Amino acid sequence: MNINDSPVPNRLNGVPQTAETVRQGILAGCVDKGWNCREVGPGLIEASINVRNHRATTEISYDKNSYNILYKNSSMLDYNERNNTIHRNYNRWISYLDNAIHKRLAL
Repeated sequence: MNINDSPVPNRLNGVPQTAETVRQGILAGCVDKGWNCREVGPGLIEASINVRNHRATTEISYDKNSYNILYKNSSMLDYNERNNTIHRNYNRWISYLDNAIHKRLAL
C-alpha cells in the first residue's frame, strides 16, 4: 500500500497549513504510531517501524497541500517486488500511520 497525493486537511483553528505545520503533523503522527523518523531533505521524511523481527521503511514526501507515503524497503515481511505483494500487517501499519498523520494535521 502506498498513499499518493493525500490532501492535507484544513486546521481546526482556521490557520492555513504551511510546509512546516505539515512537517510537524507528519512527525507527530509517526511518533503516535511508534514509527522512527528522520528528515532526509526538504519535504522528505524517512520513517521506519520495527515490530518483533519485522521492519518496514517508508519515504514520506510532502508540501503544504498533500503528502505521500511510499514503500522503501522491509525485512521479514515477505515483500515480492515482482508481484507487488507484502504481508498484510504492513498495509495495516500504513493505514494506521496515514490516519494518525491526518488527525495530527487537523490540529
